[in-house]
Amino acid sequence: MVDAVLNTALLCLIGALLVAGVTTVPALGLGVLVLAATVYVMVAAVWLERRRSASSFGLDIRDPQRRRTPRTDWVRIPHQIWLDASDGSLWLGMLHLTITCLLGWLMLVPFVVAGAGIAAATTPLYMPADSVVRTLMDQAGDVPPWALVAGSVLAVVLGILLGVLLTLAHRGLSAGLLRQSEAARLRREAMESERRAEYESAAKESAVRGAETERSRIERDLHDGVQPQLVSVAMNLSMAKSKIDTDPAAAKELVAEAHGTTKAAITELRRLARGFHPAVLEDRGLDAALSAVAAQAPFPVDVAVTVPRLDPRTEAAVYFAVSESLTNAVKHSGARSADVAVSVQDGPAPGTRVVVAGVRDSGRGGAQVVPGGGLSGIRDRIRSAGGRFFVNSPAGGPTEVIVELPLGSTGEEN
Repeated sequence: MVDAVLNTALLCLIGALLVAGVTTVPALGLGVLVLAATVYVMVAAVWLERRRSASSFGLDIRDPQRRRTPRTDWVRIPHQIWLDASDGSLWLGMLHLTITCLLGWLMLVPFVVAGAGIAAATTPLYMPADSVVRTLMDQAGDVPPWALVAGSVLAVVLGILLGVLLTLAHRGLSAGLLRQSEAARLRREAMESERRAEYESAAKESAVRGAETERSRIERDLHDGVQPQLVSVAMNLSMAKSKIDTDPAAAKELVAEAHGTTKAAITELRRLARGFHPAVLEDRGLDAALSAVAAQAPFPVDVAVTVPRLDPRTEAAVYFAVSESLTNAVKHSGARSADVAVSVQDGPAPGTRVVVAGVRDSGRGGAQVVPGGGLSGIRDRIRSAGGRFFVNSPAGGPTEVIVELPLGSTGEEN
């Protein structure tokens, strides 16, 4: 009876909200708010149904894990409402609530049958001679009173048996429908684990490609820059050695030239070292390091960094991504300005935080990720660090590069 009364009240409330929501949608969208509220009334009703079924039948019924929206913009709230409304466990719970409501009303039948049987069995003990039951028995002819008692006892037994069967049906229904949501949760977690494994495998491949790209870049820079300079230094010093006795003035000029070439080689090596991990990044953090990179651009770059000190690997990855993105903008986009923003935001998984860095330029757009290109290097390096890479560059611009990295332990306490 509790199922019948309580679930009927809940279904009536949900139905009234649905009707009110649908009919008031044209009224400045007010019905949309009513429909959103209806979703969470349904969630509460299903939650209560799970608790009641678990306590009544001793079942291990767990609440399914709620799907969280990965969005962080203005669409976050409606997207979360849509995820809650489209959750299969919610509708399984509503189906369970509706069927158990019907079962609750059917439980009236065994109560009525058993009650009538008890009343009929005890009637011969107290009914007067002119009662309706006695009149019917007299009209029936030779039906003895014990037959009435036996039929009444049978009705009581049937009523109890029907009540037990309905109770078992309720328990089986709860174990089947409400536990299906748990099975769905486990299947979803297994699928997410498979996706994470695939992503980690892709990240490892990206790490290998990133390391290979970085090695090739270092080899190319050393081969095209530092190596010829050092060869020139060796040749000048060799020539100076051969002339130091016969032509000291020429030897002195050669040594001076070798000295200048050596200084140029040192400058080039420092430039290469800055590409690995600049000192300003290590000493003063991302804000100062990215501001220094922006100052070297031929157009104005607005830099907004709102993060604390991070894990060195995370800082280096963000620095590399922003630097390479600005380099690409200078070389290829024809941009006249750019914006750089680095912030900490909520991650795609509940309770996680990520570092998000974005570079937006006002160039011509049309940028694409090609093997061996700058964007490919950013993608591989970010993926190797466990992050995500996005690029949006429609024809005509603007171009926006966004990287997302898990927030390391260092910096979370700052």
